[in-house]
Amino acid sequence: MAYIPKPNTGTLWPNEYKKSDNHPDLKGDILIEKSLLQALISKGEDPVKISIAGWKKEINGKECVSMKASEPYVKPQAPSAPDEDVPF
Repeated sequence: MAYIPKPNTGTLWPNEYKKSDNHPDLKGDILIEKSLLQALISKGEDPVKISIAGWKKEINGKECVSMKASEPYVKPQAPSAPDEDVPF
């Protein structure tokens, strides 16, 4: 049975056709939902940044790297301190 990744995930597999050092060690695909792409594009940044997380796994007896795509993490802003210049 063929492995089918979930939306916003993918897999890198060993490149069985690597014949020289400039060929990639791993190859694969990642399926990105249009809604994630639209959310990233709507931010107006160019180029668009996508965060990728990866886990070493074994699927169907083969070692691979399982990946997940998401919007980049943005650290929440700390609440601003009350204005000390207000004379109350």
